[in-house]
Amino acid sequence: MNNNKVVSELGKVVGDRNVSDEPEIQFLYHYDFITAEPEGQCDIAIMPEKAEEVQEIIKIANKYKIPVVPWVSGINFGSIATPRKGGIVIDLRRMNRVLEVNEDDMYAVIEGGTTWADLKGYLDKHHPNFRAGITFSPPGTGVVPSCLCYGMFDLGMIGGTGAEFLNGLEAVLGSGELVRVGSCSISNKWYGRQPLPDLAGLFIGWEGTTGIVTKAAVKLWPKLPYREDFAILAQTVDQGVPVLLKLSKAGLGIVDIVFVNMGWCQAIQGFDEKNVAKDPVELGLPDFVGVVTTQAYTEDQHKAQCNAIKTICNEFGIEPTTAKDFLDSFPSDMRGVFLDIFPGYGGYTPVQAWGCWNFSRGGGGEWIGSYCSTSDIARYYNIAREITLKYNKPPQFYSRIMFGGHYCVARANLCFNKNDPEDIEKARIILKEIFDDVHELDGVIMYKPPMWVVEHHKSKTLPATTDLIKKIKKLLDPNNIMNPGQGIEGD
Repeated sequence: MNNNKVVSELGKVVGDRNVSDEPEIQFLYHYDFITAEPEGQCDIAIMPEKAEEVQEIIKIANKYKIPVVPWVSGINFGSIATPRKGGIVIDLRRMNRVLEVNEDDMYAVIEGGTTWADLKGYLDKHHPNFRAGITFSPPGTGVVPSCLCYGMFDLGMIGGTGAEFLNGLEAVLGSGELVRVGSCSISNKWYGRQPLPDLAGLFIGWEGTTGIVTKAAVKLWPKLPYREDFAILAQTVDQGVPVLLKLSKAGLGIVDIVFVNMGWCQAIQGFDEKNVAKDPVELGLPDFVGVVTTQAYTEDQHKAQCNAIKTICNEFGIEPTTAKDFLDSFPSDMRGVFLDIFPGYGGYTPVQAWGCWNFSRGGGGEWIGSYCSTSDIARYYNIAREITLKYNKPPQFYSRIMFGGHYCVARANLCFNKNDPEDIEKARIILKEIFDDVHELDGVIMYKPPMWVVEHHKSKTLPATTDLIKKIKKLLDPNNIMNPGQGIEGD
């Protein structure tokens, strides 16, 4: 590829200052923020400002058969935006505007490069009575990628995954064509994907291999006057999970049900793994820390919800406490940064936990994160816990009950030192061993899968399904330029 010629053509689209093939610019896009996946290197980086410019970039890429990788902020969990085969990284950070907020239908139309900080800041300033579901990831991560990759939000109990939070999309296909799907395809309203053919699935779960989303409508939710965050502690995950499952079916205005084990709890407090017990259970510490969040419109409704939650917990011999009381129970030298990420002991500021990836003081972290049946959460954890301890690593685990209790996410985390090749290799061994064992549980499907997991998924798929995926990919991306190397059929 003649970089100079391509850069010159791209410069005519976005301006010379917004495109570069300089080595120091290439370097900015070569790595994954935390994972141990192999690095890549782009040939060119470009920053468009509008959808029409993205179209022109894709057309040039097709002309020269150059790979294209969509990119938002570099907090690239899962190595999904790593330029594995070179080419052009399309950096969407200039496309970060909130274009519309519809309070009646409760949605916001945003551009593809909008981060959680962009969206939350805009809502707090201009629409303070509404909020978006937020992920545990840092504020600089992208909203649209979180939705397209089935991210888990702190309203997941009522809303499901990030994919269910999407009302409609505008996207540039791998062919360079601009499409809209959802109600916005035939009107100026972005209220939903019904009753039309639901084409949003052409972009959800495809990891940027079918097109680049330039606009999206995401659901918003009202901030109700009364809210409570309950902490539910149990000695073991086996004891705690049944409590959460019963609460998920009780219809109590619960918007979020999440639990972590003590290892994760220590990590988000910013502790170094060298200074904590590998296995807190041996010290008699509770290994299950659940958080149940409920909201209500009236005080009487709020009191009734809280009383019902306490009654259900008491049935299992557990006395729930408020998040404030739980945090206050930590000795002053064991609170870490927890109070900083839980300002006001709850409220409507989301917890965006950066600290999990600093547990090893090497900045590395990866996971076996899967969607699965709620009946398998505890077994998933026990498998991951046993394997992690075998390799002398502290177990870290997180789970969320989703969409009214219809399914859940289960995630075994692992921290490592990104500057230590031996620690990286150990992490890969542990993760693969956990993966092999948890997939003996029926229905465990990994999200944001690395390449070796993609191959496993392919082996489980019916041949006709695989063929359908290939046909769709070929139709939307005829020259196979979109994010190649991700393992989606067509690579």
